[in-house]
Amino acid sequence: MDKKAKTLTYLINLSFFLYFAILLVERVLSVSLSFANGIDIFADAFNGYTYLLVFGSIAGFVVYLLVFCRPNIKALVRVPEDLSFRNLCIASGILLLSGMVHTECTTPVIQFVSYGILIVGILLEVILNLDQDGDKVLRFLSFAYLVAFSMAIPVMYRSNIDLRFLFHFNEALASVGLVGAFTYLMILTFDGKDDLFLVWPIVAVALIDALLIVLRWHEEVNVFVLIFISLSVVLFAVGFLYKMFRKKKN
Repeated sequence: MDKKAKTLTYLINLSFFLYFAILLVERVLSVSLSFANGIDIFADAFNGYTYLLVFGSIAGFVVYLLVFCRPNIKALVRVPEDLSFRNLCIASGILLLSGMVHTECTTPVIQFVSYGILIVGILLEVILNLDQDGDKVLRFLSFAYLVAFSMAIPVMYRSNIDLRFLFHFNEALASVGLVGAFTYLMILTFDGKDDLFLVWPIVAVALIDALLIVLRWHEEVNVFVLIFISLSVVLFAVGFLYKMFRKKKN
């Protein structure tokens, strides 16, 4: 591994741990403030699910990190010649579940900072992979699509609509299922793949987002999700057509 690759590998590894640390601080702070303000975390099914998911996600993350990610922990001090990020991707997906539910004292700004650092790490991996076989344009299109896809995953918010049980149930399925899809696409990126334009993830996120937006349309339109699902669809179409054009050309 040359000096440039070693530096990028170290920074990528570091970005994961900064993401972990900042998001963990935010989640612990959120729960602590909930207790400090006397919030009953089991007041209803919505609160019970969101807080239990936070606790379970954090516990699962810590166990997975300590059991499967020890080479990456050691690499914070010294980078080995060969370092895999697959297990860190899985760990990040497990922890991300805790951030996909809106607890009473959530601090979105801190969450965005943590996620921004993760995005930087993914971008550095894309740059690191440019010297490998594959199409450079497709790699950057895939990166842009991955970021838009992740932003299109709806955070679970409380609703007071008549069909709120159906809405919250679909929110819960969406947050878990789409985080899983995002984690899979991230693993493909860190496995050196230049093509993330698979049909099933975009179909899943488009259908789920459309259902949630329609159900809550008269209460509040989730403009953020609407923007990023639209962007995801556009980027998918561009990337997919570019991939087809490249195949015909070759």
